[in-house]
Amino acid sequence: MRTLAMFAIASAVAVSGLATRSAVAVPNKPGAKATAACGVKVLPLVTGNTWTYTPISAPNPIAVELVKLAPPQARQIVISVKSIESKGGDTVATLEEKLTYEIVAKTDKKPAVMSEVVVNTTIICNAKKFEISPDSFFFAAEPGGFRELTFDKVDRSKDTSWKLSAGKIGDAPWREDIVAHFTRQPVKGSAAKLSAGKLELERSFTPELPELVMTLSGQSYKAAEKLALITTGRVTLDEPASPNPVPSELPKNWQSKIWLKDDVGVVQTLNMYAHMYQLTSVQLN
Repeated sequence: MRTLAMFAIASAVAVSGLATRSAVAVPNKPGAKATAACGVKVLPLVTGNTWTYTPISAPNPIAVELVKLAPPQARQIVISVKSIESKGGDTVATLEEKLTYEIVAKTDKKPAVMSEVVVNTTIICNAKKFEISPDSFFFAAEPGGFRELTFDKVDRSKDTSWKLSAGKIGDAPWREDIVAHFTRQPVKGSAAKLSAGKLELERSFTPELPELVMTLSGQSYKAAEKLALITTGRVTLDEPASPNPVPSELPKNWQSKIWLKDDVGVVQTLNMYAHMYQLTSVQLN
């Protein structure tokens, strides 16, 4: 149960996954020029915009109790806006997130073996909401698609993923409550029946003082907005092994940090697995 809970949160913090091509991106390009979806400045959603992230060393080590549960860290994350559509009173941005993992380490005699996962995600916005799908990297600084886990239903009963003011992060804290149903897809051709269940999340966001972000690629982002996220939650299986199941609580004090720069997007992240990523190149239309 505890392990399944971590699978769920790894994909949802997606608390919550590989790319064979490099991002076609222009390093250190100035801010976006086209009007972004819903007027959002901290993540300019325009068709063709692409962000590429690579891992860096985190300032704090992973907690001991999470070592065995941590998913592998992506070697590269490439996120592209594939389309922007209007549906009813909402704007729907469809993203393609290509995640590259090293599954066999490089040796003196053999090159590293890489693997690819492609996750299609959405961000739905209007004047009052900015809803990020739980399997997106932007949801909580962790790539999605882990352990073939997908979400077929997501309900939000309190606030929204990012509560924005004039397209920017404001000063007031907020909380997003989510009840989602997840499934796991077996390998094609197998007759395996994988667990499904309900994931409940309470996500408390607190804007912190802006910071200077210096990337390893040499780019600096002055006064980047900083968001602190604390997540609590639990998983309940659809078909539990016990006749009197108890929801499996997610680890306490689950924290993530997200740094954002107006007209650029997310420039740095840190999650509870001590996985830290920086923006290394960006293409903005």
